[in-house]
Amino acid sequence: MTIKKSKLTFEDILEELEEARKLAVQNESPTAAISASLGKAKVLALINDKIAAKPSTEDAYKQILVEFI
Repeated sequence: MTIKKSKLTFEDILEELEEARKLAVQNESPTAAISASLGKAKVLALINDKIAAKPSTEDAYKQILVEFI
């Protein structure tokens, strides 16, 4: 069995999400429409929903030592 590499592009993904959004609006499903719109925004990097991790106390201490030296 061979596995083909996908040649999926940003445009393909955006098109699929837009089709999903239109279908959701047509079916009067606001939650699905919002989800598709948010998906498009994420693909376009208009939304970054990642939360930055706080440095540990040890990491903060090391940073202070590096800055001091």
